[in-house]
Amino acid sequence: MPMSKRLIESKRFFIFAAAIVAAVLLAVCLVACDNPSLPSPSSPVPVYDMNLTFDGDREVTLQEEILYTNDTGDTLTTLAFHLYPNAFAEDAKNPPYFAADRENFYYNGESFGCIEISSVELNRKTSDFVTNGTDDEILEVACALSDGETATVSITATLTLPECNARFGITESTVNLTGFYPVLCMYEDGAWRTDGYTAAGDPFYSETSSFYVTANIPADYVVACSGEVTSNEVKDDFKCVEITAENVRDFAMFLSRDFACETTAVALPSGEVNVEYYHVSDDSAKDTTALAADALKVFSDTFGAYPYSSFKVVQAPVGAGGMEYGALVAIDPSVTDATEYARTVVHETAHQWWFGAVGSDQLNSPWLDEGLTEFSTAYYFLKKGEKTTYTELTTAAQTYYGVYARMPAEVGFNPVMNRHLSSYISNGEYVAVTYCKGLLLFDALLSLAGEAKFETALRNYFADNLFSVATEQDLADAFEQAGFDAKGIIESFVSGAAIVN
Repeated sequence: MPMSKRLIESKRFFIFAAAIVAAVLLAVCLVACDNPSLPSPSSPVPVYDMNLTFDGDREVTLQEEILYTNDTGDTLTTLAFHLYPNAFAEDAKNPPYFAADRENFYYNGESFGCIEISSVELNRKTSDFVTNGTDDEILEVACALSDGETATVSITATLTLPECNARFGITESTVNLTGFYPVLCMYEDGAWRTDGYTAAGDPFYSETSSFYVTANIPADYVVACSGEVTSNEVKDDFKCVEITAENVRDFAMFLSRDFACETTAVALPSGEVNVEYYHVSDDSAKDTTALAADALKVFSDTFGAYPYSSFKVVQAPVGAGGMEYGALVAIDPSVTDATEYARTVVHETAHQWWFGAVGSDQLNSPWLDEGLTEFSTAYYFLKKGEKTTYTELTTAAQTYYGVYARMPAEVGFNPVMNRHLSSYISNGEYVAVTYCKGLLLFDALLSLAGEAKFETALRNYFADNLFSVATEQDLADAFEQAGFDAKGIIESFVSGAAIVN
């Protein structure tokens, strides 16, 4: 597989330098951004070098190489990767929808997708591998990797894209390539986290990584992607697009023949950020772009500077109101109400702080990103002087949650916020517990701590956990640093003990 110049150079560091020096050099050469004022992780991140070709129909061929440094403290005998596209297979036991929503999932009759692994190499040598899990959604590669040692995993795969309005596949207006590549699992407590796909929420959990992508696509498609397009060359009916996306939680790419692009720029403490809005049916595109830029500024001023040099907003059917990715968000065109559309743009932009820059375990504690993001959406309007909108959003959350909280016990409603996505019986329950109750938790903290301590706490939380994975304890610690003891309040909400009516 053709490799990027950066990746080749990084490997030379590991050959010619001592291990500890190499780690430092790799951190500098792989994750430094063009703008020296932008922050970088303190240690080397996984590097994905991908070469993909989309045939213009339903097939994508993928060559992926991952440069991984074992920083687990353990000697690893396997490396594990998520194969999210297999949730879209015909016989998937854990599909990306609840059974009641199956008919609405497809716009042109049932259509299925998958990823097939054809070969794996470890350090340039053919390696044994297996796929397992309920839906063959986990790839395991045999290895013998000591702590501190670096390995290169090369994977060749073919993807079949389903026709559906969802995060992965061919929609009525776009080609959505998200969660499409083998993703390194998180390693916790001596084992790889191999959680399967879930119908509720966002079953994605990954560490900050850097991506160098070469995409070969039909020439008439416009590309919207995480990171920066560094080269775009057209030859015959295809074009070759080279992309760099450093220090992002994941990589996403959307293609469309119908995209129009509106652009603006916003000055932030970290430098000027380019905002690009790729849309297919927005008569107020300039306003949408300006709103996204303003949200970046407000959140940067309030929580800490946006850590990237660009931000993409993409209008694409994703099966929900919106979806967040590394330095990019998607807004579903099915959101036709102008007020709701604007709030969705703000919500997804806030995810660049709570999901992107500061990660969390979205499978077991989804409130840490969704609840804080939903609150941040309301708080944006409060910071803009729109107290009525803030009150409207908090009241709506209280009302929505109250409907579920008052349900009879036999219905099975569970108010506990730290529980796995697979435990939710419906999207409604998930929204009530994660979004609504999460918003109410942070509204309570704002009221009790006061604005000054509250904002200081969230700035602490952002700064202390930038590019890493935060926990409930990290959040409590951030409030304690700000001079407010929030631990008991957080625990009462999360455990289900707090009465929220």
